[in-house]
Amino acid sequence: MSLPGLVMGLVIVVGLVLFVAGPLLQRSDTTTTEDERIEKQRERLLIVYERVLGNIRDLDEDHTTLKMSDEDYATERELWVQRGIQVLKTLDELDAKYVVTTSVTPEDIDRAIDTRIEAAVAAYHAKANS
Repeated sequence: MSLPGLVMGLVIVVGLVLFVAGPLLQRSDTTTTEDERIEKQRERLLIVYERVLGNIRDLDEDHTTLKMSDEDYATERELWVQRGIQVLKTLDELDAKYVVTTSVTPEDIDRAIDTRIEAAVAAYHAKANS
């Protein structure tokens, strides 16, 4: 192979590598829009909701197989149903473009969601006891 052919081949290979690796090497913009925060929170809320539904299914199965007493079952199921209701209410608020937290880290979003759920459950129990 001739020297001009090798140089041309090297230029093509370097250009191809830069074309492929360029987007990977660029620094991503860390600022997120409100819509992105809402979407991340929605995803986390849906994960929490799936967990609530799984727990309710497990409780129903345990009660059906007589692994739980009726009293324990009613108490636990009511607690998980209330948590599910609060998650759905929070999802509705997100539909109205309401952001639960301005953070985008999963841990902060989970903490904010748990705080709102616990506050709503506590308010429900306070209302039921009065």
